[in-house]
Amino acid sequence: MTSKIGVFSQSDLTALTNPKNCRIRTLSGFKEKHIGPASIDLTVNGTDMYKVEKLFRPRSQENECVYDTLEMMKAVNVQLGQEMFPGYEYVAKASVSVNFSPGLYAYANAKSTSGRNFFLVRTIADGFGWFDTIDKRNEGYTGDIWIVMQPLVYPVILTQDECFNQLRVFNGDTRFNEQDLKETLESCDLLYRRDKSPYPQGKLRLFSGDGSVFCTLYAEGKKLVGYKAEKTRRAIDFSLKNLDPREYFSPVYAEEAVRGNPDSGFIRLQAGEHYLLSTNEMIKIPENLCAELRALDPRMGLFFSHFAGFFDPGFFGTATLEVLAPYDMVLRHKDPVARFVFEKMRSDTVSYAEKGNYGGQIETQLPKQFNPWS
Repeated sequence: MTSKIGVFSQSDLTALTNPKNCRIRTLSGFKEKHIGPASIDLTVNGTDMYKVEKLFRPRSQENECVYDTLEMMKAVNVQLGQEMFPGYEYVAKASVSVNFSPGLYAYANAKSTSGRNFFLVRTIADGFGWFDTIDKRNEGYTGDIWIVMQPLVYPVILTQDECFNQLRVFNGDTRFNEQDLKETLESCDLLYRRDKSPYPQGKLRLFSGDGSVFCTLYAEGKKLVGYKAEKTRRAIDFSLKNLDPREYFSPVYAEEAVRGNPDSGFIRLQAGEHYLLSTNEMIKIPENLCAELRALDPRMGLFFSHFAGFFDPGFFGTATLEVLAPYDMVLRHKDPVARFVFEKMRSDTVSYAEKGNYGGQIETQLPKQFNPWS
């Protein structure tokens, strides 16, 4: 069952972009297909785009605008088709702006493809000191949205042909608590084995007590478990397909702590390197819910497990993880690595299974621009 309060669905978002409502104003670069099951995909609008020497977030207390900070950031104009290089940050006005009445607010997440390419993407907006936050639900908000982009490993072509970020709109907080999770588990399974069979109730101990759900790492010994991103000067255009992954990635195989025992598998992470890994469990998002990956408690290990992290209603598969460790470390097979927070949809929507690029994935999946590893 859906709720009239919660995450806006595809039909809700379409209504917000209707000029009669004008709660979301569409700009150059926007296409109708950018309205997804539970979010609006964002690209750049193609006009206000800059390379910056240093990034300043607008100050909330002074209601500062992004335009006010461009001079301090030493912004230099860039054009579509230019390469964006690691070591630099870029800001560009997004393909939508908002005119939220009181009660409406939004948050943003990087698209999965951005994350898998280790292309760090966030949003900023006038009068907000936080990233990925457009939340003035008490008074309403009118203003532009800006996309902040930073290649971390290899150069990326600046294009309007691919979306980098996604905007989720809410009219109330329906994040799960423990009771919501228990009620959901009475009617459906959330975690599955890799053979697509559900885990028996009571067999897992991956629930946190606060309504969120954990998944663990897949690192079975002697198996190909993921990929390490390799530094290269060859820029990637996200609008292309069928690229050779060997130009950008190298394979990661798990080791065995006990010879002949795959469950003793582990992987070594090198400080500052970027890895694509995946969860041991498949997660199934009911079509009346969506989910977001949230940061782990540092007491579980000090590493970063995702650059993207939003899962649409109807997603079913393992979660691909974008992992970065600040120091050399080891992760074991079935170590907790991903924490999911569920939220109720405001109304019925189309399932991710009907249109998503990464639905049904089991093994660690490379970005959609690449051919499978062979």
